[in-house]
Amino acid sequence: MEVQEFPVQVKGFGAPPTTAVVNVAVLSGADRLKRAGVTLGAAFAVALIALPIPIVHFILVPGSLLAGFILAGNRLTVSEVFRHAAGRCPFCGTEQAFPVMGKFRLPKSAHCVKCGRALSLETQSS
Repeated sequence: MEVQEFPVQVKGFGAPPTTAVVNVAVLSGADRLKRAGVTLGAAFAVALIALPIPIVHFILVPGSLLAGFILAGNRLTVSEVFRHAAGRCPFCGTEQAFPVMGKFRLPKSAHCVKCGRALSLETQSS
C-alpha cells in the first residue's frame, strides 16, 4: 500500500479558504482483495451464527450473504481511500484532523470539531 499526500483547500460558506493536507492510500490488487475477503468473511460469520436461530435465519442468513457480496464487490472497486486529513478551519482557525474516511473523491464534506460548521475539502484552484 502506497500513501500519497495532496494539498487541498478547506472551504466554508462566507469564509476565505485555507489549506490542508490529505493522505491517500493507493491500494494494490492484493490489498483490495484482502479488504473484500475480510468483509465477505464477516458476512459468512454472521450467517453461520444466525443459521440455528429459528425464524430469524429466514431473513438474516440471506440478507447477510447478499450484503456481504455487495460490500465485498464495492471494496474490490475502490482503489484509493482517505487515510488522514489535517488543516485549519476557515471560520475559527483551529488546527485539526478532519474526520474523513472512505473512497477518495473530492470534494469531500467535513465538519469542524470546534465550531461545528460545515466545511468542504476541494482541489486547490490555481
